[in-house]
Amino acid sequence: MKKLLAVASLFAALAVGATAQAKCYHYDNSDSDVYVCVGKNGSDSQSDREKGQSICSSKTGKKCGPVGSYSSSCHSNAGKCFDEGGSGHSDLNGY
Repeated sequence: MKKLLAVASLFAALAVGATAQAKCYHYDNSDSDVYVCVGKNGSDSQSDREKGQSICSSKTGKKCGPVGSYSSSCHSNAGKCFDEGGSGHSDLNGY
């Protein structure tokens, strides 16, 4: 039982660590392949989320809504991974 608890604790710690690195945001009202990556090096502030939402809205032409999901990287065959400057890419990582 102690071994199982130790393994569960390890997975929980890894999940928390992975969440802290996630900075490529997908917004609820945007197309499924649109992500905006802001806040490099672990930053995840409200201003990062708002900046990403602003970029998303300007690129899609509609209000993107709240953050629906996030990741530490983005891949889009259509070049819809937008960086902090609003430039589209096929791949972004390290956020």
